[in-house]
Amino acid sequence: MKKLFFISFLLIFSTVFAEDTVFVQLKDDARKFLKSDFADCGITYFYKIKRTNFYAVHSDSKGSSDCFLKSPLVKKAVPDKKINIEYKSIDPFFANQWHLENTGQRGIAGNDAKVSAAWDYLESLGLSAGTGVKIGIIDDAFDLHHPDMKGKYLKGLDLIDGDDYPYADENEPHGTCVTGVIAAVKDNDLGVAGACPECKIVPVRAGDMLGEGENMANAFNFVLDQGVQIISNSWGPADNGGGEDMPEVIKEIVKYAREKERNGLGVVIFFAAGNGNEDISAEESFDGYAANEDVIAVGALNAYGQRSNYSDFGRDLDIMAPSSDIDGDYVWNPFAFDMIKDGIWTIDARSWYGYSQSDYTGTFGGTSSAAPLAAAVAGLLISAYPELSWDELYEIITKTADKVSPVDAAYDENGFSEKYGYGRINALAALQLLCERHECTGGLPEIKEETYEPEDLEMGSDIDEFPDDSMLPVKTTEKGCSLTVL
Repeated sequence: MKKLFFISFLLIFSTVFAEDTVFVQLKDDARKFLKSDFADCGITYFYKIKRTNFYAVHSDSKGSSDCFLKSPLVKKAVPDKKINIEYKSIDPFFANQWHLENTGQRGIAGNDAKVSAAWDYLESLGLSAGTGVKIGIIDDAFDLHHPDMKGKYLKGLDLIDGDDYPYADENEPHGTCVTGVIAAVKDNDLGVAGACPECKIVPVRAGDMLGEGENMANAFNFVLDQGVQIISNSWGPADNGGGEDMPEVIKEIVKYAREKERNGLGVVIFFAAGNGNEDISAEESFDGYAANEDVIAVGALNAYGQRSNYSDFGRDLDIMAPSSDIDGDYVWNPFAFDMIKDGIWTIDARSWYGYSQSDYTGTFGGTSSAAPLAAAVAGLLISAYPELSWDELYEIITKTADKVSPVDAAYDENGFSEKYGYGRINALAALQLLCERHECTGGLPEIKEETYEPEDLEMGSDIDEFPDDSMLPVKTTEKGCSLTVL
């Protein structure tokens, strides 16, 4: 149920072997890896990867995995893979956020994730929407100083520049939009609201470096080290690019996260299911990220309650969440905004760094938007009852999901559909069931860590204006809502 996509939305993967790094696992887990045991393998340096039994071994010899496999000490020696990632992406604006509350401004009224109603329910219990929850986001980059994310970005990691400033550069707008879906500030008279408005974000800028297994492992371990309860991934293998399994070293990390983190309650990892209208469970189109049993795969459906044309499916799909759809035949072009319908309103990386050359966009979507929305709902649940385990959270969100589109869904006796998983996530119903079972009193301490604060953009005269009138947004009004049509 999961894929590397950014949305428009996904990370596109094509793989080649990186011959300078090998993941080595010894037959005896208690034995230490010693360079002297592999004198002929050209080892330059090595280290143990956290939360796994693998060592990342760097070598100056080509084909070094074969050298390690010759040793009777070695159980596995797996070359790192290089994945070339391409980012494609398809409260004045709150009325436009139909995915939070659909009153008929898009599609059919009621087709939403019941997030606004969930906020009201939490307020009736004297609880806030997400206090104390950290959500890790691994993506392209982030507008860390966006005014509608004031106090939301905790100190992060930039894998590209090797520092703690994962700031968005040109053509890196995806991560900003994802974080806005989760945690944009609510009721601040600016733009939009995130579905978990009190949640905090731990950002990791990865870019195409995420395609290397070692960097992927470092990204996951970083956010886990920061104490996140949830990780949302709006990326995955290339759509329509053939089967691709998750590297074993990453499998170990996500399994450890589910079984050991949060004192055994488990960190909940979400993956976007993908935007290729293909079966993530079939051998020819297998998506080992979304289909992994230790993560939750999220598909997309539109404002009419039907599966979006592009959304992937299969027996490993878990849940659906509201997102955009696309008109006409399936043509996934992140810049063909005129094809997108029922787009998701969220923050945008500002000026030329974003999709819309403004502070906000109404054209985000794909499973890249559905996954963080589901992650935000999980944030509401954990904030209300911090002792919630991975397994119970999964059981609750799947049990309370809306059984949408029953005509074509073909739900089985367990309420599962290969097209829709267990249905559309319902934040209100999930919270109500949780708080019937447990005493929802919150209790997570407010996070008082250092954050990146809003700053004005410092941009040169060559990029502080639209190049010509064709790039200017056209303001229209529909049903009383201010819309930007690109």
